[in-house]
Amino acid sequence: MVEVLIQDSSMLKVDKHYEEGLLDLAIKASKEILNDQLKIDALIVSNSYSEKTADQVLLSTKLANSLGINTLTFRIENGDASGGAAISTAYYMIKSGMIKTALVVGVEKLGDFPMHFVNDIISQNLDEKFSYREGLIPQSYSALRMKMYMKKYNVDYDYFTEWPYLMHKNGAENPYAFLRFQADKKTISTSQVVSDPLRLFDTSPRADGAAAILMTSDDVNLKTEGKVKIASITSANSEFNVLELPAVREAFNKTKDFKPEILEIHDSYSINAALILEEIGLEKGKSLSMLDSIQVNFSGGLKSRGYPGGATGIYQIAEEYMQLTEKFPGKRASGERGTVISTDELGTTSYIINLQRC
Repeated sequence: MVEVLIQDSSMLKVDKHYEEGLLDLAIKASKEILNDQLKIDALIVSNSYSEKTADQVLLSTKLANSLGINTLTFRIENGDASGGAAISTAYYMIKSGMIKTALVVGVEKLGDFPMHFVNDIISQNLDEKFSYREGLIPQSYSALRMKMYMKKYNVDYDYFTEWPYLMHKNGAENPYAFLRFQADKKTISTSQVVSDPLRLFDTSPRADGAAAILMTSDDVNLKTEGKVKIASITSANSEFNVLELPAVREAFNKTKDFKPEILEIHDSYSINAALILEEIGLEKGKSLSMLDSIQVNFSGGLKSRGYPGGATGIYQIAEEYMQLTEKFPGKRASGERGTVISTDELGTTSYIINLQRC
């Protein structure tokens, strides 16, 4: 049976790259892991919002031409879960024997625009008839979630400060992080209210970024410094649920025998982090008080590393790959098995990607 490996990765610092366009960022990330001897059978671009932010389509073909590659090219768009979808696509193409190598590149530019414009773009993730056209934004849904959680589990706002506090502590050590600073709990709890009770530190900063993954079948021998096997990938989707994430639960339960020691989760909001952790086994209503018991988001997560839209899932995979091959330049986790949970803004679609050091 064909095994699928990750043999290399790269990423740019998440930031506001005013002087560079989408293609510039994608080329930079790609060139860090390409060489003249490597034949790429497929080039897959993970991107969500280029039509709105750059008036650009055909990104994968343009990237391939810029890199001098003549191969199968296409772009994956599945909102902020595009990264998980792109990795899944490459995985099944290699697993089937259709191809042997895939370059998967995540790229997004959101830092050039005022927040009201970005919010309008991101709100396209919501259903058209009852949410987007009515002017709702994901922050409103997350505030509702947070308020209902506080009532159900009888916790106050201070409970939620645990998540951004830890993320900024981790991200302060990550040279690729956008907001690379620590934040004390008082600063978090007194930050600007976005949508009561949701505060600024409960959200994630949208910015620019590009990351790349080199995936191959196990019979492709490259002189790379570390290899990681993709043990399994599962996915699921569901309707929006206020206090549950059925898509995460269903996808995770399909592969629950895999026991990860390291986690990278999609913490678009502090409440989402709590709900994800509880769907994968931590006690409901207490997950954010149990963070000392797990190795989660040593990158700083979306809160500190930053939130580059459709490139986010590729960053998560690159970070986990670097952790498992002991190359991550920030805070190091220990273990040989890791899981990445890639979701959209509100967790209605989910990809569980299990990785194991070779």
